[in-house]
Amino acid sequence: MSDHAYPAYRWFILFVLLFVTVSQGVVLIWPAPLMEQISRHYGVDLGATTGALMVAFTVFVTLGAVVGGASCDRFGWVPTLIVSVAVLAASTLLVPALGRSFGTLVLARILEGAAAGPIMASVGAVSVQWFSHDERGIVMGVQGMGVSLGIALGFVFVPMAFVRTGSFLAAASWMSSFPLVGVVLMLAVAVGRKPPVAATQNVGEPVNSAHDFKVASRLPVFYIGILCVFLLSWVMQAFNDLTPVYLSAPSPLGAGHGVVLAGKFMGLVQVSFMIGSVASGFLLIKVFRGKNKLVVALGFLGAALFAVSVRSPLVASNLRVLPVCLFFEGFFQGMVVPTSLAFIAMNFPSHIAGKVTGIWMGVGIFGGTAGVVVGATLLHNTGLYQASILTVAIVAVAGLLISTMLTPPAVFKAAGKPLQA
Repeated sequence: MSDHAYPAYRWFILFVLLFVTVSQGVVLIWPAPLMEQISRHYGVDLGATTGALMVAFTVFVTLGAVVGGASCDRFGWVPTLIVSVAVLAASTLLVPALGRSFGTLVLARILEGAAAGPIMASVGAVSVQWFSHDERGIVMGVQGMGVSLGIALGFVFVPMAFVRTGSFLAAASWMSSFPLVGVVLMLAVAVGRKPPVAATQNVGEPVNSAHDFKVASRLPVFYIGILCVFLLSWVMQAFNDLTPVYLSAPSPLGAGHGVVLAGKFMGLVQVSFMIGSVASGFLLIKVFRGKNKLVVALGFLGAALFAVSVRSPLVASNLRVLPVCLFFEGFFQGMVVPTSLAFIAMNFPSHIAGKVTGIWMGVGIFGGTAGVVVGATLLHNTGLYQASILTVAIVAVAGLLISTMLTPPAVFKAAGKPLQA
């Protein structure tokens, strides 16, 4: 199908996908700025509070992504996201009721995580139904930006709501306004224009989702893609967890820049991550001519080099060079996952894109947990951050090597071609 056959309405679809992704980012992060108040309220250790509320969300995002991806293929991404975003809104709105005990607050986080998962998995189905072959990387990049943007907005609005209400439970419920608007937008999509018929399936071509997924799951590249997402999740989560303390802590433990400046530096990383996510789609088509593995490899290479640079005292102590290195660290990290997921939309049959995206995202997210655990263990054993940050660079190099095997499967060669109207 030529690009002109895809209606301009698709940009509204992309806006809705961006908004609901931002909503799940806000809900993901709402406890983080208030963790001390939550810990004090329930009389639970700060570390245990953080672990329970954030890990519960992460684990169930994984399960939600896998189930949600399959649901997008079977029932359609629109009804899947209407249910998903509605549950996300309801579970966040009901935090004051569910927060009467710490256990039920964890239950609220489980519901939020399970509802957020399908949002992340839906991008594959959205891109193959509404966007041309060359635009699918851009769609992935925009969603990647949405996650970081939602987290950034959460760090702004949650403390404001807490100051206004004086209650972390009320502040959390206020954040339900984001997914509530998302529900309205999804209902508008449900009654709006339908996707181009030929974008979902070649005319006259029989669909056998079970068979095609079975074939896909036996391909080495299926697991290469999971590894790419897993390793980038490791790099991103470990870097974001370890670097703020490293930058703020006094020498010899850290760079000695203080909490405020370190926070500004990490904000810069988040902004550059969003820029890298969006830029990856344009680089994929305009510069690298659809060769996903080159963009993914470049992202891992840049992440490795600039992580090592931050570890260097010459860079860490130089307030002119350090922000530049941090900017490019976030930029290159932001390129990897959107381009990896774009590989699915560009090379796998559209009727299994949701399920494959859900599995790659769902399993890959666990890389973040591994990164935090390994980084914390090295910090505990060495008493310094250098080994932990060096490990981030080593994992990025491993991702670089793995990404060279991200080759389009010949068995699905026709799936990645633009469809004919």
